[in-house]
Amino acid sequence: MLPPIAAGLIIFKLPALEMLGVAVAAGTVGVIVGRWIWRHQGRHPGAGTLIAALFGVALVGAGASLATSIEIAVLAVVLELLHARYMPVIRAQAGLLAFAAVALITRGAPLAYFDPNGTTNPRDPIDTWYQLFHQSAWTLDPIRLYVGNVAGPTFATSLLAVAIGVAWLAYARRVSLVVLVAFLAGSLVTIYAFQWDIVFQLDSGPTWFVAGLLLADRRLLPDSWALRPMLGFAAGLFAIGLRRNGYGIEAAFLTVATIQVVMAVVVIIYWGASVTFDRWKRTRRLRQREANLRVVKTISRAG
Repeated sequence: MLPPIAAGLIIFKLPALEMLGVAVAAGTVGVIVGRWIWRHQGRHPGAGTLIAALFGVALVGAGASLATSIEIAVLAVVLELLHARYMPVIRAQAGLLAFAAVALITRGAPLAYFDPNGTTNPRDPIDTWYQLFHQSAWTLDPIRLYVGNVAGPTFATSLLAVAIGVAWLAYARRVSLVVLVAFLAGSLVTIYAFQWDIVFQLDSGPTWFVAGLLLADRRLLPDSWALRPMLGFAAGLFAIGLRRNGYGIEAAFLTVATIQVVMAVVVIIYWGASVTFDRWKRTRRLRQREANLRVVKTISRAG
């Protein structure tokens, strides 16, 4: 997260600093609460609450109110504490889920952007391409997109910074390259089908932020090696394909969040079924034991 955070501070300055302060404060309180809850146990959530708050706030636009960042950071910390306490088997990033929940409930309050270059256009490049130019061949300077000096999420506009973060995690073997390649393949299928400009569509820091730092995180992926490329391909297909319907970069956020929610629901259903089956087996054994004891007592009395 350090390269995207540094890029956000350089590009958006004071709003980014305020949002970072909110995330760090909420995450730090979460770390303290987590250590207090697990004070009599050997394990604790560590810095998970801080990381969740940073991920949630990273996707908020610099034009959004500070209250929106506070809501997302607090919700991310609460979800991470609940996740670590009760359902650690669920593989989802609490910060992304908190962002998606607030964005849906408030109907897009975190998606308030502004151009750091001083123009009056509040739209991100993808939204500008769709709304103002009606899906024409208009494109923005790819170097400017790569650096991230454009309207968008405060800590995710710079593809350069995101690439550095993903490269470091790949070096540490924390990122699944198979998922990234599958995400790219799904994106290319959509771009080829609609005959869009490939450089403009893929030169997007926010898109690869959720693809590289969240979707491809090995800790958040299912154990099945066959399922991983399918998830990556489907995510790339929908994250880019929904742009045809007027969705901007938020399509990638909501797509990955939906995938993680679906996986969480599957895990909960599987866990519930396992618990129910274990209880049924235990009850069956107890009944069989009682039946055997009744038989033994009957034989004893007869003797």
